[in-house]
Amino acid sequence: MSAYKYALTPKFTVSDNPCEVFCARFSPDGKLVAAGCVDGAVRVFNGSSGKLMYTLNETDPKNALPTTSVRFRPLGSASKTKNVLLAVSATGAVQHWHITSGKCLHTIDDENNPLFCVDYRNDGAMFATAGKDYKVRIYDEATKTVISTLSGGLGKISPGHSNRVFSLRFNDEDPNTIVSGGWDNTVQIWDVRTENAVRSFYGPHICGDAVDLKDGKILTGSYRPDKQLQLWDFNTGNS
Repeated sequence: MSAYKYALTPKFTVSDNPCEVFCARFSPDGKLVAAGCVDGAVRVFNGSSGKLMYTLNETDPKNALPTTSVRFRPLGSASKTKNVLLAVSATGAVQHWHITSGKCLHTIDDENNPLFCVDYRNDGAMFATAGKDYKVRIYDEATKTVISTLSGGLGKISPGHSNRVFSLRFNDEDPNTIVSGGWDNTVQIWDVRTENAVRSFYGPHICGDAVDLKDGKILTGSYRPDKQLQLWDFNTGNS
């Protein structure tokens, strides 16, 4: 059996970022890259050159907690305000930032609940957050209010999460479905309409933004020495 090794050559290296990065995300058009940093700031770089373009949420590093997840608002969003970035942090804050002006448009404080992940529905009308308290909260983008809280499951089928949630994704093929993963070594599949986990499978140990899904497959990334990347069937949970 032969083995293949692939060497990836970076297009560029960002050298002027002053601290550790917890998460990174390309804008929908690929022109920008946003990095959530350990000092609480979000630094936005040019996607072609790596040049620092904007710095959001600059605070005193001694009092800051990390920005843990970021998402650009989808281009198809009904909102008239463009260039908006959504960020959550270990403080429990959910913040909408106008990138080009550097202004914070809105802040939601999820008190005593550090947040580790966020995602937009593909039409931009809703977003979801999750973190320390095991629950997934769905917000209306227009009003910035909670419209649904997903917790627990359907008896023996799935009990829901039992530890911190570090990644979640709306299903682009079904707007009523969310997939999440975390420290409890499970992936939960939620139905927004029932507010329950309707299915789950055991395996990946997820500690960051490491769940994605497309074409009936779920991709997970685990923090461990082997089987770090795994592909699962959405319907059966088989890898």
